[in-house]
Amino acid sequence: MSCTNSPEAVKKLLENMQSDLRALSLECKKKFPPVKEAAESGIIKVKTIAARNTEILAALKENSSEVVQPFLMGCGTKEPKITQLCLAAIQRLMSHEVVSETAAGNIINMLWQLMENSLEELKLLHTVLVLLTTNTVVHDEALSKAIVLCFRLHFTKDNITNNTAAATVRQVVTVVFERMVAEDDRHRDIEPPVPIQGNSNRRSVSTLRPCAKDAYMLFQDLCQLVNADAPYWLVGMTEMTRTFGLELLESVLNDFPQVFLQHQEFSFLLKERVCPLVIKLFSPNIKFRQGSSTSSSPAPVEKPYFPICMRLLRVVSVLIKQFYSLLVTECEIFLSLLVKFLDSDKPQWLRAVAVESIHRLCVQPQLLRSFCQSYDMKQHSTKVFRDIVNALGSFIQSLFLVPPTGNPATANQAGNVVIVIIFVFTFSLGLQESVL
Repeated sequence: MSCTNSPEAVKKLLENMQSDLRALSLECKKKFPPVKEAAESGIIKVKTIAARNTEILAALKENSSEVVQPFLMGCGTKEPKITQLCLAAIQRLMSHEVVSETAAGNIINMLWQLMENSLEELKLLHTVLVLLTTNTVVHDEALSKAIVLCFRLHFTKDNITNNTAAATVRQVVTVVFERMVAEDDRHRDIEPPVPIQGNSNRRSVSTLRPCAKDAYMLFQDLCQLVNADAPYWLVGMTEMTRTFGLELLESVLNDFPQVFLQHQEFSFLLKERVCPLVIKLFSPNIKFRQGSSTSSSPAPVEKPYFPICMRLLRVVSVLIKQFYSLLVTECEIFLSLLVKFLDSDKPQWLRAVAVESIHRLCVQPQLLRSFCQSYDMKQHSTKVFRDIVNALGSFIQSLFLVPPTGNPATANQAGNVVIVIIFVFTFSLGLQESVL
């Protein structure tokens, strides 16, 4: 952002605010007299602030609830032209960081009303993004309401709004965790509160600072939504796809591992929420047997769903790579699941994505060494490393044993064999390095 506190920028902001208020007064002159009067009072207010204060931006922020009120009333008219004018003016105020916590809450309430009336949806998303990225005044219920607003617009029928809202949700989730990281950096030299052992309070975490608490509540609710449970914090959510939820979980785990490694509360979420959720969602993939008849079974086995499986395997890869030291027992389960997915009675696509996941792990020699030390070299532990090697061998054998049929699939099968051979060569190099 450019230097918004320079005298020239402040002067320009005051001119633009008065210009916006005059335009609002003119637009509402005939149809909305109360809004016209509020706009004219706003002009006087801005002039008074400029005349009586040397720190104009600070004064504007202190009086921001009154300053933004005419624009909120303008949005309440639901007239497209007036609403667009008011949203642009509000965005300008937010970009100069002259919006207080109270004013921000009022703005979010107004945006919610516009969302429920399906008005200016793309501008709403942009306004939320500007509000959350230019300052840190939005917390707790106001922040959750802003996030829910974006989620709900993601599930509209308009494709442009849908895709824009999806991108906005991803960015907002990132912003919430970036705030927490910045908060940790600011308090690096301050002794943190003593964590409460076994704390499972879902609605408040007393050991966390404000930004960290927001991040905790958000991540916990993402787990809730992926598990098809009602959220605790994101009140007002009406729908959520499991695929989108898993993508968000993967993004947070991959981009902010230090949050989960440094805070016991987040480590608790990993162990108690994420890992059981992953194992539960993998259940159809474990039980399903290709070619088996389920017509006589009283409870037919659910068929694996490719989009879910792909995203689950990505989450598992991140969990093992980033949090192995924290989740030794859980990673043993995940690795055993990957081995099961290589069985010959599993769908070919499931076997292929399992091989890809194992490859991502085995190109890291330090992980291979850890697998051997934590599992295979212990007397009463699962021989994970041995099972991976045996499963890969069986998988490669099955590719060569497929009889030629003279159809295009044969060429694809040959290509798969070449890919697996390359993988085994890479795997062998990683094994050698881990042993050395």
